[in-house]
Amino acid sequence: MNKSFFAKIRSRFLTGLTIIIPGAITIFIIVWLLREVNRIFNPFSIFIKRYIHIYIPDIGLILLFILILASGFLITNWLGRAVINLYENVMLKIPVVNLLYKSTKQWVDIFSPGKSSFKKFVLVRYAGDKFIYGFLTSQTGIKGENKDDYAVVYIPTNHLYIGMNIIAKKDDIIETGLKVEQGIQIVLSAGIAFPEKL
Repeated sequence: MNKSFFAKIRSRFLTGLTIIIPGAITIFIIVWLLREVNRIFNPFSIFIKRYIHIYIPDIGLILLFILILASGFLITNWLGRAVINLYENVMLKIPVVNLLYKSTKQWVDIFSPGKSSFKKFVLVRYAGDKFIYGFLTSQTGIKGENKDDYAVVYIPTNHLYIGMNIIAKKDDIIETGLKVEQGIQIVLSAGIAFPEKL
């Protein structure tokens, strides 16, 4: 009876962990991010407090929101696009910085409306009866074979941000019918969010 009681306690405890840990990690990351944003904009906050005699709590968040909103408005007109293009060209010409900027931008574009480099969440058949899931990114061809008979699929190997590209025959690619967002959720959950049937 004692074993049964402790087994129930252990089971409930582990169930509680599965609820608490994701929430705790999410809150920790958000709090850390907010604190860092405020720290970056702290000199501006000190300037306002010293010379305008106004203290605005969390001014960093307000300024970040305004900066993001202004960038969104800028990109919607030709002058803004010219400024953004100039900024991107400068970033892409600086050694080392260009690699970091390009990689970061490609990953941010994954979540941007209408700009995602991930076209579809697919399965790729290999070794006969086995499948691996990934994201269709583009089509390609190989000399001597029919054009566009192959496709490039990104296979995440460590969460979403580390993986490899494979070139697979279209005959070996199976469309899941799932949205890219659902595919991302499946990858981030280590496959736990995979539906019972496709």
